[in-house]
Amino acid sequence: MAGQVQAGSLQAALHELSDETALSEEDLARAVEEAVVDTYRRLVADDPGVRARFDPARGAFELYRVDESGERVPVPADARDFPRQAAAAARVAVAGRLVEADRRRVLAEADSRHGELADAVVERRSGATWYVRLTGGPGMLPPEEQIAHERLEPGTHVKVLVLEGRRRVHDAVIVVSRSHPLLLQRLLEQEVPELLTGQVVVRGIAREPGRRSKVAVEAPAGDMDPQGACIGPRGVRHRAVVSELGEEQVQIVTWSADPPTYVANALSPATTLSVAIEPETRTARVRVPADQLSLAIGRGGENARLVARLTGLRIDIAAD
Repeated sequence: MAGQVQAGSLQAALHELSDETALSEEDLARAVEEAVVDTYRRLVADDPGVRARFDPARGAFELYRVDESGERVPVPADARDFPRQAAAAARVAVAGRLVEADRRRVLAEADSRHGELADAVVERRSGATWYVRLTGGPGMLPPEEQIAHERLEPGTHVKVLVLEGRRRVHDAVIVVSRSHPLLLQRLLEQEVPELLTGQVVVRGIAREPGRRSKVAVEAPAGDMDPQGACIGPRGVRHRAVVSELGEEQVQIVTWSADPPTYVANALSPATTLSVAIEPETRTARVRVPADQLSLAIGRGGENARLVARLTGLRIDIAAD
């Protein structure tokens, strides 16, 4: 019939695709109609009044324009290659809509799960980037979010922190992290019920991924030992957290509103003799026994550096 172009296998394909994706048959049909009109204007006539209607039940396109009375007037498609090119353009348009719909779905998933702890399966490596499989979409672990020197293997399960969705040319991915300080907090929350109830709160985290971390905790009501709650009976909670981070050492310290006490707690396992705070320079002058100096500073200054980041103070350590 003049003004109609048979769609062939598109009819069944639209039914199947609407069942498998977030797009409805109406959305997919609209993509087909737009592609048919664009093809008509390119091959037959650049007529801005031409419209298309796709009937999935019959698998046919109908070209028409609306006259002054509002009636549809069929438009013949006389170009010899029009049916084939229209069908090909429709398939490309539907594929494009599906790609964009999947991209939006992945971005929405990442947005709704921002800051969540997620289980991931390592899939493959591309250059310095690892790709992982997550519930809800493909995940990407870029170099800056990896734990230094961590050896990942395809097929292994790892815990990751969901950061954001990232749009790419042909798809979108969920960017995840193994190095973010919040990952450590989420791992603790998974093992320590008191953190979820608010009986214990995390006051600060200083982390050098893959090497060492310090977590400051407090019990606001003062009715329990926050450090003990996070470590757990015989250290079971602490071990569960550390097991997810490879060789990284995780130290739980007790937060204090009194800066000298907080600094002394944070410098553990080193013993301090005195801590004096200089408010003008935001410096903590710490005195330790001579045999504790190297322990207080740590290898390569690591312990003092973490304490400075945890407390927000410059740490000056000297031996008596």
